[in-house]
Amino acid sequence: MNKLRDIQEEQPEGPVKATTSGKTARMPRALISVLNGSFLTRENVLGNMPFILFCAALMIAYIAYGYQTERIVRNLNSTGSELKELRSEYITVRASLEKKEQQSQVAAGIRDLGLHESRVPPVKLKLTKKELKSTGTK
Repeated sequence: MNKLRDIQEEQPEGPVKATTSGKTARMPRALISVLNGSFLTRENVLGNMPFILFCAALMIAYIAYGYQTERIVRNLNSTGSELKELRSEYITVRASLEKKEQQSQVAAGIRDLGLHESRVPPVKLKLTKKELKSTGTK
């Protein structure tokens, strides 16, 4: 019924040896060979060196692309904030100009110059071609 108990009963009671698989035993050696650089002298690594260099170049290009993208995003954010500032300044200047262009404001401004607003409406002058030629204008 209980297979685990049966397996434990079959094993001798003596000291238990830890079995190590091939991968766990090679792992420290592989790590040591990477750290000291001896793995680079093997033939299979030397045969694949162009591919390894290509992968390294791709990694460098990817990192550079990330930095460039971050720089572009920062520029976009600063340009956006500058655009908001300029828009608010434009709205402020336009509002003050519209206020200065009002007829009452213009009339007050020309009083300071000694001029006054005309109360007589403008008159349209009608000239004939004969009169126009006599004045010397075309």
